[in-house]
Amino acid sequence: MQYPFDPIHADIESQVLGLPTGIPDSDAVRQARQEASAPESFAALGQALSRQLRYREAIEAYTAGLKLEPENLSLLRLRAGRYLTTLQPDLALRDFEACLSLGAEKLDCLYRMGLAHYYAGRYSMAMECFEACSPLCDDEMGIAVIYWHTLSSTRTGKDCSLLRRYHTGMAVGHHTAYEMAMSVWGKAEDSQAVLHRLEREPDDLEWGITMYGLCRHPDCVCRESLLKRILHRNGFWPSFAYLAAWNDTHPSNAN
Repeated sequence: MQYPFDPIHADIESQVLGLPTGIPDSDAVRQARQEASAPESFAALGQALSRQLRYREAIEAYTAGLKLEPENLSLLRLRAGRYLTTLQPDLALRDFEACLSLGAEKLDCLYRMGLAHYYAGRYSMAMECFEACSPLCDDEMGIAVIYWHTLSSTRTGKDCSLLRRYHTGMAVGHHTAYEMAMSVWGKAEDSQAVLHRLEREPDDLEWGITMYGLCRHPDCVCRESLLKRILHRNGFWPSFAYLAAWNDTHPSNAN
């Protein structure tokens, strides 16, 4: 697949740990800096920085815009997403809650609030968010919600209730990786057969989502080695599954 970010981009360590990126400005960033003076132009700067995965700097740009217009829903939503992808879950939650109060889409916000709670280790609260947004989902978003609810449930020892909504033939659209992982959890496929298929998967995003879902299965006997494999294959590190894998091995950084 064609990745939605620039070939020269920041790594996860710089963005989660706040280290220097060493990334020069792209032409888009340079132009956006020159024009940044109003909320919309700060949004453009943040989005240009985000294409270089310079999420910490994007947050600064969105914050500058919000100082001019504190209830700008677009800027709040953009900043909330960047707090999430830098594993700052409590700040992400604050912004997503503000977005909801301003009339943002419930499914969009509740799903990501569930992820924020998951990254923070509040798995019961993550479950509540996923359960709240599940009735709003079609199959495509539904399989993603089932995936994260199931992983949250098993980490609390609670019933994986949304997993019962999984069935073969769901219209999952582009969320095929979530479906592949849940096919094992739902006992429609054997884990070894799926792992064998993954060995031929060239796409880092698809591979990482499925592999993370498999490594969190309670029957997985090689979780640590699979987590290390996920972290090694970092071509799409901003994905929610890769961030979760990184966070599982660096848990103190999610607070």
